Amino acid sequence: MNYTFNEGQIALFPGQWVDASTHILRDADSGLSVVITRGPVPEDSDFEKEFHRQWDGMRPQMTSLQQGEFTRVSVGPDNLTRGVEVESHFARNGVDLWQKQLAVPVTDKPQMLLFTFSALRPFSEQDEQHWSQLKASITFTPTEQDA
Repeated sequence: MNYTFNEGQIALFPGQWVDASTHILRDADSGLSVVITRGPVPEDSDFEKEFHRQWDGMRPQMTSLQQGEFTRVSVGPDNLTRGVEVESHFARNGVDLWQKQLAVPVTDKPQMLLFTFSALRPFSEQDEQHWSQLKASITFTPTEQDA
């Protein structure tokens, strides 16, 4: 398997490789972070169930959790990509965090992407606009079978 990343590519020995990488992007000006993670979706599940399952595992690690409802949304330039979104505020290791998360299925793969938008302060109106723009910009690279 060849694995490509921003700076290059590596060849991996044969195996059952699953891309579970995480990308962390930080804006020094605003203090905002965007974290993109990916993970497998088991055959007997779907991305929405997996998102809830992940939250079930994370809740015990958080204190003072305030969480909104999980909301089904449509994202992407044409609003054709299904997603599930949730907003939360909590403390972790003594640090207050505000975050918005969006889970979306990866086209034609048993995999999901999770976009986390976070700050060490409450979100501003401008932050809300940035989050909306991020969601509207989500596009997937066509697979070889699509080309």
